[in-house]
Amino acid sequence: MKKPKRPIPVSKLDDPDMQAVPGALYRAARRAHKIAHQHKTGVVVMEKGKVIEIEPDPEMYEGL
Repeated sequence: MKKPKRPIPVSKLDDPDMQAVPGALYRAARRAHKIAHQHKTGVVVMEKGKVIEIEPDPEMYEGL
């Protein structure tokens, strides 16, 4: 069973450029997972205040 897709957060700021930031960050994360998968490396993320390396998540890069 597939997990439901995560909704892209929406910025509540008035500036149109700032409203586009969450979507751009999400696209960058998806691309980072795809590139990490292609090169058989991990993805570096911050979790609970610590920098860790995780395996690329297939749900992030499928369909790119």
